[in-house]
Amino acid sequence: MTQAKAIVAVVLLALLPQLLHSDFILTMFVFAFILGMLAISFNLIFGFTGQLSMFHAAAFGLSAYITHIAMTSLAVSFWVGLLIAAGAMFVLSAVIGTICFRYKLKEFYFAVVTLAFAEMARLVVLNWNSMTNGSIGIAVTEKPMLWWPGRGLLAVAGTPMWYYLSLVALVIVIAVCSRIVKSWMGRCFEAIRLNDELAGTLGINVFRYKLLSFTIGNVIAAVAGAFYAFYIGYIEPDYLSIAQSLAIVSMVLLGGRESIIGPVIGAFILTALPHAIRLNAELRLLVYGLILILTILLMPRGIFGTFMRRRQPNVAATPVTPAANALKAKP
Repeated sequence: MTQAKAIVAVVLLALLPQLLHSDFILTMFVFAFILGMLAISFNLIFGFTGQLSMFHAAAFGLSAYITHIAMTSLAVSFWVGLLIAAGAMFVLSAVIGTICFRYKLKEFYFAVVTLAFAEMARLVVLNWNSMTNGSIGIAVTEKPMLWWPGRGLLAVAGTPMWYYLSLVALVIVIAVCSRIVKSWMGRCFEAIRLNDELAGTLGINVFRYKLLSFTIGNVIAAVAGAFYAFYIGYIEPDYLSIAQSLAIVSMVLLGGRESIIGPVIGAFILTALPHAIRLNAELRLLVYGLILILTILLMPRGIFGTFMRRRQPNVAATPVTPAANALKAKP
């Protein structure tokens, strides 16, 4: 997507609440924006670096709990609580990533170990009743505060305000991640995805860049988790569940993991679909599983990747940036 098209898309989205006075539709967009941030951050680890992390849902859910606990225990604002949660996810991700990448875990083994850490986090949340309220969950009544010119501090309440806040957050995440994948860091990520052993022989510090990808992705997931919980007004252990991990993977595979925009498309479709046909939790898991199977078999590049491939049929099937380009990257 060119810069001009991106600006037009953002302007049209910014005008949408003025054209559509429907809380139902705007609510779907808010969920799509927040889950789009989550899908983009996962794709940074999975699509661009080739690491199937199952810890992403845990980062998403833990951040919601930590933000709320920081606000209530330390009497700080939402934004300070969010910084504390993001910092905690940075440290936790660095520890888990160091353990996994020092032992050179890849593919299935990396997925299993990160899933084990995620399940440990879920069980802690589920059983630490005095702090997390266990399986009952926590009702969130606090709201983020924003300063508005001429009006001072305002609580972010109501769907239109959350719409604009989540849209701005999504635009920032897209801009940051686009900058990362187009930089020397992104070239190192891609070289590792193609062949991490070859990348190591080219002088790339594989451990460092795998850890960077894992940590940055989880910190962005932490931001999305806090936004999601405070918009809904409720936090529960299911945020850290395997079902949530499956939903994240489905968003990326459906939209396409070779781009930044693809996961956002997948997030919007999988957000709108359950609301449109009113699926319960069990049917939603069945649909996610079917989507995964059909996407892998029929559209391995996802919706966005397939669309771009048909628009440019003469483009070679190999990635745009080969591993050899990593020679130009900074170590």
